[in-house]
Amino acid sequence: MRRANWWWIVAIPVISVTLMALPAVLIVIVPWLWNPFAMCFERASFDEVVATLPPPPTEPGAFDSVDAPDKIGSCRISSSYGVEGGYIFYATDSPGLDDSGWGYFPNGPGDGLGNGEWEGPRFDRVDGPWYHWRASW
Repeated sequence: MRRANWWWIVAIPVISVTLMALPAVLIVIVPWLWNPFAMCFERASFDEVVATLPPPPTEPGAFDSVDAPDKIGSCRISSSYGVEGGYIFYATDSPGLDDSGWGYFPNGPGDGLGNGEWEGPRFDRVDGPWYHWRASW
């Protein structure tokens, strides 16, 4: 009589669960570890665009569309807004399920920048008044 190998009873479910979880890890975790949009940032190109925009709004909760190019340097931009104390530029293809882009805030980003469309932004300084931001859903 042949002795049964019990190890496959444990191995098959473990492998199956791992393979099913892999897409979720790739969609949610990997974008937080590597962000290609920070690499396309060219400060001189962004500075040129901001120099042509009207002064940023000062009122809390402002989220005013501004006319900016679809491409700044090598970064592709989907939309641009004047917000309290600066500007935000949405990246065309944000990684994962989050929105992301760049922000110009000479005095730093304020605490009240999140709203119904732009939820919980997190800012990382890129250079001088420039920030890379990401907003989670």
